[in-house]
Amino acid sequence: MDPELRARAQRRRMQGLAGVTVHGSDGKTVGRVRDVYLRDATGELAAISVMPRQLSTRSVLIPAAAIAALPGTLEELAAPHRPAAEEAPGKGTGDILQLRVDAATAKAGTPPPLTLHTTPEDLQEAAAALRLEDGPAGA
Repeated sequence: MDPELRARAQRRRMQGLAGVTVHGSDGKTVGRVRDVYLRDATGELAAISVMPRQLSTRSVLIPAAAIAALPGTLEELAAPHRPAAEEAPGKGTGDILQLRVDAATAKAGTPPPLTLHTTPEDLQEAAAALRLEDGPAGA
């Protein structure tokens, strides 16, 4: 596949994360994906921000190292034809994004940056807040 087409498909797939329900490793709901942070050079997922409640003013930054599994139907977004709105992930399909940490730990994480850009330091701080620096999913 053409690298440019692959990059576009990857961006589309990552944009499809917005609104997806996030569960901790304990199966409890953390919240919903608010923002998606991509690595500038590669377009790969760097982090997400999660809003614990719909009208919450607090969000937490979750580095990609804390993500155990992405929703399965996001694979469809890499296909040439994007699914209709009623089929989009996170919009009532029951798909979830699974974390490597429990919900309470995730909710106690650091807030995301005020801009839609994360620095390596932001990601390290977020990983440390989730106690990932010593675990198998270390950042």
